[in-house]
Amino acid sequence: MMKVLLLGQSGQLASELRASVPSSVELKVLSYTDFCTLAETELKQLFISFSPVWVINAVAYNQVDQAEINPELAMAGNFYLLQKLQRLCVLTQSKLLHISTDYVFDGVANTPYKELDRVQPLNEYGKSKRAAELWLLQEYLESSVIIRTSWLYSFYGANFVKTMLRLLQSKTPLNVVQDQIGSPCWAHGLAEVIWLLIIQQKIKQGLYHWADTGFCSRYEFALEIQSLALELGLLSHKAEIFAVSSALFSNTTPRPAFSALDSTLLRDKLSLGQVSWQLQLAKALSLFSPAQFN
Repeated sequence: MMKVLLLGQSGQLASELRASVPSSVELKVLSYTDFCTLAETELKQLFISFSPVWVINAVAYNQVDQAEINPELAMAGNFYLLQKLQRLCVLTQSKLLHISTDYVFDGVANTPYKELDRVQPLNEYGKSKRAAELWLLQEYLESSVIIRTSWLYSFYGANFVKTMLRLLQSKTPLNVVQDQIGSPCWAHGLAEVIWLLIIQQKIKQGLYHWADTGFCSRYEFALEIQSLALELGLLSHKAEIFAVSSALFSNTTPRPAFSALDSTLLRDKLSLGQVSWQLQLAKALSLFSPAQFN
């Protein structure tokens, strides 16, 4: 049995990882609260006694607007936490798999970002996530894997897909921005990739991207959610969805206008083919129930 310690319990990715843990893995889950409240001596003892081969960091402070108001919250949840976790991994010589974000890019590209493209985060959330990346690349390069992902959604937690399904229950027209473009990613698919990476042991280090193939605007994403939900009986009627500019909203936190990710490198390393975001969305919605949104 391969021992894996998962930091994170109820978030989208952590929930999907827990639901899909392979039979060959002995998984120990450490909640964010426990990690932050346990004394350092207790955490050290926990790591030493369990001695994981891999540690997965599936927690993050991702409140983008709040991070802009109070950057220290983002630094605490995304950078200082990662530093602490990495130092614990050193004790047991554990490999560390860390999840990062498309928000490390400035959004001026017009083709999906590759791993070595220039990074320049626009907001405090992105800056805190980039700081964590740099720490691992400088301090734990030989024993860490970083996976950047984007527009994560799942059956679990709060996300764009579930929000749209809830709002579409009403006949009230929806305004959805058309000037933010990215690559949707089903968290279940990402969880499967992480388990494959760990079990196959083909990848011991590196920086990679993972999202479903292709890209769309938030508006196009919402249209596809509605179309598939109507086919699957998750919605009983069609609502009007209008494409609008993000300038119409009072939010002033800068976000990348284009943050699609190219996942070819990791797909090739793991011998996985391209799978469109539309197909993954259809698979995900087939697991939903109308009762969730009534």
